Amino acid sequence: MKTGIHDEDTIMLRTASLLAGMTGLLLSLPAAAALYRVGSGAGCTHATIQAAVNAAVASVEADEIRISQSQAYTQQQILIDQAQGVLLLAGGFPTCQSNAPAPGARTVLNGNGSQPVLRILDSANVFLFDLDVQGGRANPSGGGIFAAGTGGDVLSLSNTLVRSNQAFSGGGISIINTSAQSEPIAMQLLMFGNSAVSSNGADIGGGIQCTGATVMLFDNSHVSLNSTSGNGGGIHAQDCLLQIRSSGVNGAVLWGNTAGGNGGGLYLSGSDGLVDMYTIDPFFPARITTNTAVRGGGVAVTDGAQMVMYNANIENNTASAGGGGVLVIGGTQGDSRFHMQNLSAGGPAAAVNCADPEACNLVRGNRAIDDDDGERAPGAAVIVDAPVAYSAHAAFAGTRIESNTGTSIARHTGNFGQIQLNGALLVRNDASGVMLDAPGTANSLVLTASTIASNLFGQGRGVIKGVGGCDPNDDERGSNVLRSIIWQPSHPLIEASSSLVSGCFRYLIGNDFSGLPASSERLLSDPLFTDINSANFRLALASPAIDFATPAPLNSTRDGGPRVFDYDGTINEHGPQDLGAYEIFVDRIFDDNFDGTSGE
Repeated sequence: MKTGIHDEDTIMLRTASLLAGMTGLLLSLPAAAALYRVGSGAGCTHATIQAAVNAAVASVEADEIRISQSQAYTQQQILIDQAQGVLLLAGGFPTCQSNAPAPGARTVLNGNGSQPVLRILDSANVFLFDLDVQGGRANPSGGGIFAAGTGGDVLSLSNTLVRSNQAFSGGGISIINTSAQSEPIAMQLLMFGNSAVSSNGADIGGGIQCTGATVMLFDNSHVSLNSTSGNGGGIHAQDCLLQIRSSGVNGAVLWGNTAGGNGGGLYLSGSDGLVDMYTIDPFFPARITTNTAVRGGGVAVTDGAQMVMYNANIENNTASAGGGGVLVIGGTQGDSRFHMQNLSAGGPAAAVNCADPEACNLVRGNRAIDDDDGERAPGAAVIVDAPVAYSAHAAFAGTRIESNTGTSIARHTGNFGQIQLNGALLVRNDASGVMLDAPGTANSLVLTASTIASNLFGQGRGVIKGVGGCDPNDDERGSNVLRSIIWQPSHPLIEASSSLVSGCFRYLIGNDFSGLPASSERLLSDPLFTDINSANFRLALASPAIDFATPAPLNSTRDGGPRVFDYDGTINEHGPQDLGAYEIFVDRIFDDNFDGTSGE
């Protein structure tokens, strides 16, 4: 059982073990002990794929089935049952006598419209190369491919398409670990090369439906243009382990999917549900983009599941009833958690920094809008919905939250939600009401070392609507704003329903601190950004926000740079830390006694 989103040792051990195991498997893949050639004409050993599979499954060695393009493969309903050794199905060969596939070619396996094209049961290692799996239909699961097992079984796709299939669940692929007692790695789906699950449809999980298993996306693989009338337009995952590390199509990995329920790109649920999504190409941050749902246009995390994104983006998703980018729902299985951050020492080994830090770790251009009538909805960027005792958490460290549109940008519903913004930059968003809507007696909004500026929202409304009550020593309740810049002229910081606790609002620069007593820790002043018109919200050298607060080196920064830099050009107000999402850094000659990390 997972213990929390920051249980990095557990997460990384599971990830490292899985990656090491799969790398070892691919490197040790032996040459085929038996070679079967399917098609018509000279050199063919079998006329049908099923006949070749039947001959190969009894072997405990590595067997390869080469599927030529010398004939059409229609009405396919192929069964691979208890294959004991490694089994390779490779397409793209022009004829049975060809020794290499044609560059870029895929052999089409077309279903019969009433069964999965491929059913793979309790088979140790099945590899699909250069295939195009289409035209399948299943009730209940896996229109294109249905795969189930418990004994460390692996299904790998390389340069393989799964498209235009239908099912009740898992329109493209259904991957199921049939043992409730075994870990998700007991049944695995791996996607390599230019593999894609695209344009499939289902009632649940339009592209991929995963139950208790593992799904990993490598190279340029992606899940796109799938649809469901229920939850999970791209992927629906229940108690699954997901590693999303593909570069996709120019970075787009989960894109263009549609859900009639929650989670346009991804729906993740269950206390054993865990997702790591990270960028491996410094020029193409991994993106969840242009997905659509009723709630949670990009992703929905619920019922005790956890998701972490490292330098990856959530962009241009739409939700008609709220949560344009992210929806986090508390459930009966434990706390649900979503976390976005800059790359750090806790990230996966394969993750990289972006060449341009400002291009990564974004929640941008998401909409909470019903396109049918134009009505706005809450939480353009994020909703945390915690109606029961188990809570819902969303945390954004160093994240740029920009150009999102709805009645609010962030929204709490229920009484057990928490949103944390640490080193975050919230700019150029458009809300028709309050910007950060955090009502409820036990909800928590924590804004630390962050910058809020140049947003549009309801005339005269506050930046934050919250209960105001809080404990300065406990950020699990109420509104807490620390070491931050809030520059929204004509708008108060807090639109509160009860008395504010001064100790929960410390080291701030802004335009309106109504309801709070005067304090040297809160300065009414223009923060003096470098160039607000060009969206450069770094501090100018004359900014009063420089060297204003006591040091908190663990606070995040938008650009991933360190806290704390003590600038010699100004007098420390309360300490050497700058306010807001950026810590100023001035190029200078370093002497042997200066390390640039603190004001000591």
